Amino acid sequence: MSTAFSIGEALASGFKLARARPLHVWAWGVVGAAPALIAVLLMLKLFGTLSPEALSSEGPPAELIAEMIQFQIWSGLLNILQALMWVVVAGAVFRAILFPDRATPYAGLKIGMDEVRVAVVGLAMIVALYAAMIVILLIAFAFGAALWFVSEAAAVTVGLLIACGAGLALWWLFLRCAMIMPASVALNDFAFVPGWKLARGQVLRLLVLSVAIVFIVLAIELALFAVGAVILFLTVGANLFSLLAAAEQGATPDIDWGALLGWGLVAFVPLSWLHGFLNTVMLAPYAQACRSLLAQQPQDATPPVELG
Repeated sequence: MSTAFSIGEALASGFKLARARPLHVWAWGVVGAAPALIAVLLMLKLFGTLSPEALSSEGPPAELIAEMIQFQIWSGLLNILQALMWVVVAGAVFRAILFPDRATPYAGLKIGMDEVRVAVVGLAMIVALYAAMIVILLIAFAFGAALWFVSEAAAVTVGLLIACGAGLALWWLFLRCAMIMPASVALNDFAFVPGWKLARGQVLRLLVLSVAIVFIVLAIELALFAVGAVILFLTVGANLFSLLAAAEQGATPDIDWGALLGWGLVAFVPLSWLHGFLNTVMLAPYAQACRSLLAQQPQDATPPVELG
């Protein structure tokens, strides 16, 4: 029996979830965007330490160098925290789609075995993709080096063909692995093999789904960027022009960092919801596709966890 999932239903799942659980989406956005907020605060702190003397000196002072090194260290740690928060949010979104009738305290945010499985599967997929890229680069280098002394044009042509083929192969590998992460949450196990099997025969549908998700997210982000740019211009445009004019005349810009921080914290509330919404739109379709495919499995291959 052939199995398939509805692309339209999968794409709509994220929007339906955001409409049904807006506070959950906001909580997911706060958790996911918190590291970025901390990074912005650290950046403002760094800019606040800059003085006209430091900017006009030939070389940066030792204090500024120490601040920049400290900022880089914190940025690296925040990147790790950002990845961990994504894992927590992904687990919550997957459970909301796979088990809609389950009780979800704390917006479904937790650190448990589901999150461990999501992290392990994600890390394994990253390692596999990088390993495949390294192998492909070595093969391309070997063919290019062998053909270079025969014909430079042939070497370049073969290199381009290998690059195109490599891109398609990596995309195919990603699509075949796309069901492993949600299946691991649905089956309460590391579902490398079941998730790989679920995607068999679904690569074309998953391709259309992934492309549609990219276009939807890009369209939403462009629309939000346009609206945000208009609002920013209408609110601080005059002040921005005055600051630029003062900077051109060599004057030190007078920036009210307290007001800037306050408005930034106010803007964080709606922006965090938008961040959670975009994450939901990107993650929910794969969980919905996985749920639909698992529901169509033969009776002897039904998952040990009953889906909602």
